[in-house]
Amino acid sequence: MDAFIKEQTPRHELDMIGTLMRARFMSPVIFSAPVVDGQVPKDTQIQQYVINNPQGDRFFLAFTDEEAFKKWAKEEQRDFVLLNLAECLALIQHAKDENIKGLVVNPFSHNVTLTTEMLVNLPKRFEALRKSVPPRFLLGRPKTEPVELEEALQKFFKKKQKEVQEAWLLMALREGTKKPRYMLVVDYEGEPEDAKTMFPAIAEEAKPYLKEGDGLDIVRRNQKFAEDVLQKTEPFYQKKAGLLW
Repeated sequence: MDAFIKEQTPRHELDMIGTLMRARFMSPVIFSAPVVDGQVPKDTQIQQYVINNPQGDRFFLAFTDEEAFKKWAKEEQRDFVLLNLAECLALIQHAKDENIKGLVVNPFSHNVTLTTEMLVNLPKRFEALRKSVPPRFLLGRPKTEPVELEEALQKFFKKKQKEVQEAWLLMALREGTKKPRYMLVVDYEGEPEDAKTMFPAIAEEAKPYLKEGDGLDIVRRNQKFAEDVLQKTEPFYQKKAGLLW
């Protein structure tokens, strides 16, 4: 939320929505009967706190952490329940008060207002952003060195893809997925369009050396992409200068 408020980019919006959808919030409530040892007595009625905007619309409250909660509660002791966004939406939709228009996350600090319509459409908005925003990758070296794959690619580059200057083989976990894939990063001489023929040929050469379930993505080295990792990782292939090349 801090990042989105500071700079409202699609990437920051995607991060914020994804985190909100996974979060559980402290929602302040009033219990009609005292809570005993953390247990709410049977048939206890629960009343949500609300906050009004200048137009008279009312919103339920949700807090991400104790610090934000205390900014609202101050020194008073307040009870709360833990709710996710889907549960908050259900309470809003079933509220008897027709002036309940949504939810405010961290009033008195972030003050992120989510109307009922926004809450309903949040999953669709998340998917739309996920398709349009370039994904992040968690990159690292393979736990087990794929020796056969690297040796096969070394021979292939030397004999048939002489434009390739250097190559790195990494493991990449793409944002939103659970299984990592191989990522082959190549630095080659030529135009970006050359990748349209070069990369499929490399993938075909690598196929026999991939185990079942393994995936392989091929990207050109880019100063903005994975440069920190590449500077700390030795390439498995480097073209040698010489008359025979």
